[in-house]
This record gives sequence, structure tokens and C-alpha cells, in this order.
Amino acid sequence: MANSELETLKTEIEELRQEINTYIQYPEIFKEELIEASQKIDVLINKYIFLSK
Repeated sequence: MANSELETLKTEIEELRQEINTYIQYPEIFKEELIEASQKIDVLINKYIFLSK
């Protein structure tokens, strides 16, 4: 179960990274989206680290 959850988290993290890479091209337009995506990715990374221990 933990492995499938880790894989799901990895997928979500990768999707958010792609979003951030898109938004970073126009930071003045997507400021709020960048902040929101950054916060989400922080939470997911922390959860991934916690579960992988």
C-alpha cells in the first residue's frame, strides 16, 4: 500500500513541477498560481519523505 501511495505522490509531484515550469515563464502573470503550486509541492514532498522512512 505504501509503495502505491509513494508512486501516486511522485506522479503528483512531477505534474506540479511541470505546472511550475510553465508558470515560471511568465511569473508576473501567474504569481498566484506559482505560489499555490509551490505550496502544494512542498506539502507533497514532505508527505513523500515521511512515508518513505
